[in-house]
Amino acid sequence: MITKIKELPVTESSYPFVSAVKRCHLPENGYEEREFLIYGTANVYKTVKGNDVDIRYPNAPYVNRLVVRAPKDRSRCSGRVIVEIINPTSGMEIERMWIIPYYHFMRRGDIYIGITSKPNTIEVLKQFDPERYRELDWSNPTLDDPLPPEGEYIGLTDYRQYYETGLFWDMLTDLAHTLRDRTPVNPLNDYNYRTIILTAWSQSASYITRYINSFAYRPEVKRDGCVFDGYLSCGAPREYPVPVNQYENYDVKDSQGNRVSHCEQPYLVVQTESENSEFKAYKTSKFDSDSPNFLYRVYEITGASHESVQSFLEYYDNDPDLVKLNRLPAYNGKNSQPNRYPYRFPIAAAFEHLFHWIETGIAPAIVQRIKTDGDGHNVRDALGNSIGGVRTCLVDYPTCSYYYYSDVEKGKFFVDLNSERDILFGHEESFPKQMLEFMYGSLENYKKLVTGATKEHITKGYILKEDAEELISLAVQYAKERGLG
Repeated sequence: MITKIKELPVTESSYPFVSAVKRCHLPENGYEEREFLIYGTANVYKTVKGNDVDIRYPNAPYVNRLVVRAPKDRSRCSGRVIVEIINPTSGMEIERMWIIPYYHFMRRGDIYIGITSKPNTIEVLKQFDPERYRELDWSNPTLDDPLPPEGEYIGLTDYRQYYETGLFWDMLTDLAHTLRDRTPVNPLNDYNYRTIILTAWSQSASYITRYINSFAYRPEVKRDGCVFDGYLSCGAPREYPVPVNQYENYDVKDSQGNRVSHCEQPYLVVQTESENSEFKAYKTSKFDSDSPNFLYRVYEITGASHESVQSFLEYYDNDPDLVKLNRLPAYNGKNSQPNRYPYRFPIAAAFEHLFHWIETGIAPAIVQRIKTDGDGHNVRDALGNSIGGVRTCLVDYPTCSYYYYSDVEKGKFFVDLNSERDILFGHEESFPKQMLEFMYGSLENYKKLVTGATKEHITKGYILKEDAEELISLAVQYAKERGLG
């Protein structure tokens, strides 16, 4: 239960971690950024059978964090609220589902809420601003119970004896109820909104799987309606399930916990080639469905890798706060051209498809998946790009081959320190100038080709018409950089 939500004042010397105000030009777009502490109590749950859970420890107190970005002029609000489970994998807060499509949220007038999802990031928040974040607290209510020995965990971990990751499930449910019930502590009470969705990236997208499977349809959670109106999961490594508390192991051989089979609200899963081709994705693959008990679509983005230049490097470009904390993201690949495929365009379209599905009841089209071989690996065409999937002109009329992985030194890929391949941050291999001239003739002709392809992709729903001009300009820019004149 949430008992209080307190706004943290913003000053020149005290402001939210990795604030979006300057980097996303919030004031110029009529947006404001606010940060809150939420106080409450949460149950810690345990698995009893399959995905069913029961209470392990009741009513543990906590203090958590929210960041809210919304139109300053309340009348501009679209009526849509996007709640993101902030990604904690790097040890710091990465709001990837804001970072990728924020430009689209702002042009529509959507409200964004990011919620801290794992206490392993609190140390960095307090390092960034000890006073601002001093009250954050996910204390372990069963501190005397020893954790399993290191190395015996299965799934996504980052655990410590002194905190409890399992507090999160009630935090999320209670936030949704606070927003839906318009309780007095709701920080959005002066906005007019109607639709609330849950979204997440990577590890946090695996949280969505766990939440739908174990919590969203519990009677006390669902009550007379629903918790969230829909779900958009991006980049989930489906091999890694999320335990319900940090004392539990989770058997990755049991695919029941790695996929959703029942969802009464629209559920759209977006994958890059990293997740589509790795993490044993083929074992948890599901067919698209329009069943009332399983409203489900999968979009696989051809050419994209889990990390990209725009969403991981450029967004944080030389941020002085991250430099000071020694947290500035970097590309560790040996390849000279890291993957810069602009997956923000198909992800923006995915958000529109989900909201349209929720608001009209009309499901988006079923989109072809990326073609895979018998081992689940993506099948590539003669130019080195994968076949099928959600496409843009960059792979229909390519000027390079897009790969979802990069070559690295041993110890540089944090998921597998013995690997010489980073399967999360891809690379590109440019075509020679002579090859581009043979394929396309001139830059002028190339622009005609990508313009025609983009018009087709708009009709298929791969991208939005509002993004067409920027995407075409980007494709022409890349072709020019690679020597096409």
